[in-house]
Amino acid sequence: MAEVFLAEAIPPRGDKFSVALKLMRKDAPPEAFADEADLMGLLDHPNLVRMLESGQAFGRPFIAMEFLVGGDLKRLMEAQETLKRRIPLGICLYVCIELLRALSYFHQLRTRSGRPLELVHGDVNPSNVFFSGDAEVKLGDFGVATARGADIGPRDGIAAGKLHYLSPEQTQGEQLTPASDLFSLGIVLHELVVGTHPFLREQTDEEVVMAAIRAAKVTLPDTVDRGLAQIIRKSLAADPDHRYRTAGEFAGALLTWSLDSGNSPTRDNVQSWLLKTLSYAGL
Repeated sequence: MAEVFLAEAIPPRGDKFSVALKLMRKDAPPEAFADEADLMGLLDHPNLVRMLESGQAFGRPFIAMEFLVGGDLKRLMEAQETLKRRIPLGICLYVCIELLRALSYFHQLRTRSGRPLELVHGDVNPSNVFFSGDAEVKLGDFGVATARGADIGPRDGIAAGKLHYLSPEQTQGEQLTPASDLFSLGIVLHELVVGTHPFLREQTDEEVVMAAIRAAKVTLPDTVDRGLAQIIRKSLAADPDHRYRTAGEFAGALLTWSLDSGNSPTRDNVQSWLLKTLSYAGL
């Protein structure tokens, strides 16, 4: 739907600064881009990418967002794979707990008049998870978000989002709920902890989708603690009613396990790891 550029903002007062400039493609539906800009104008949470301005440039709508120098999680995962290293378990949990903070706020957001928006992100995956220089974790890209309370987003029957991170109900075009986002985050958690996608085994796209729909019992290696394995399996249940009910419940389970197991890094620990990884990988 859009291209994203690194750009410089020149304020009336003060020094210029870098922004991420999302520019709508000429063949993209303008109403979808307008929905995203309107939605971002309502968001105010430290774990969500912040919009600075929206408008028109070069005859196309744009959204100017904060530029996050730490890059995205997908790139960091690829860098760790190249370095033949694994992301420390504590940092994996830290990232997912921070994302659940974002989703908890997102799912409960209301209009300024107090009406529930009933938001679902619909595209939770590593390429939409960003890091600031001081290790803030932020969820971004709200282009396919749905808001039943405001008639925003793709119509029922249309699957949007990254194919390998869609929930079973999403692949079948059913109405999305917060549990759909929690399933997608469960895939991210599995990838971070285990190092592999739970349903991706060098298969075709269709086979990956069918594996997610069936959500056959996820097999985890013996090296994964039993308690953490139970959390991952519950997040990946095929039936939404068998998953965590809310992002807060999911986060509570992860936070409890991380504290009990001693895998609870500080922000300084995460920042140190992030800077070293970016330096080692030449990013």
